[in-house]
Amino acid sequence: GGMVLTYGELKSLVDRFATALFRMGIQKGDRMAIHLPNCPQYVYSYLALFCLGATVVPLDFMLKEEEITCCLKHSETKILIAKYKANLPLDKIKNNVKSLNKIILIDEEKKGDFLKFGDLLNNSQTYSPQADISDSGNALIMYTSGTSSSPKGVVLSYKHLSGSPEAMKYFVDLNDNDTKLCCIPLSHSAGLIYIQNCIIFNITLVLMERFSPLEFLKNIVKYKVTCFHI
Repeated sequence: GGMVLTYGELKSLVDRFATALFRMGIQKGDRMAIHLPNCPQYVYSYLALFCLGATVVPLDFMLKEEEITCCLKHSETKILIAKYKANLPLDKIKNNVKSLNKIILIDEEKKGDFLKFGDLLNNSQTYSPQADISDSGNALIMYTSGTSSSPKGVVLSYKHLSGSPEAMKYFVDLNDNDTKLCCIPLSHSAGLIYIQNCIIFNITLVLMERFSPLEFLKNIVKYKVTCFHI
């Protein structure tokens, strides 16, 4: 969307969000779900939760109420980070999921019994993560499409997180001269790899909310994109 973010600004925002979550009582191993389209807040959320050793539950933004409720119940999620959708009754979802204590909205203008993402960032200071994270700790619960039945949770450990970057390091020569264009949902493992590429290989990441053929081509030209995976 034209917003430019430096590595220093990214670190500051991630640290501040990690502080806010820590003060809310989020601890190592707690499950937190993210239901957002591709946006900067998705990146902050992933990284802040990893700093705390929490377990991230990424949910596709196209999921319906019943599917979201099913995944939240199964994962025993404590907090949901969400964006307002007219056809998604967040109050009802919260009432139907016993483990769900709070919902954080990235929409500043929406009212109701929800926390605001921006308020948490603005009222927080930098936190130095103290979590003792083990390789075997649960980093992610990623849900399958549920083609034949209900979606199934696939658990990935913190050790698993190094797999894709190590493979890319071997097969793809990425470096700080590269600019990658991401239109894959960050709720998908292939979308998460873009965030990892950004940090590990110092690339510039261009983030699209969703795939649009014409906008994709325009962004390749505008930002001089060198590579993408899709």
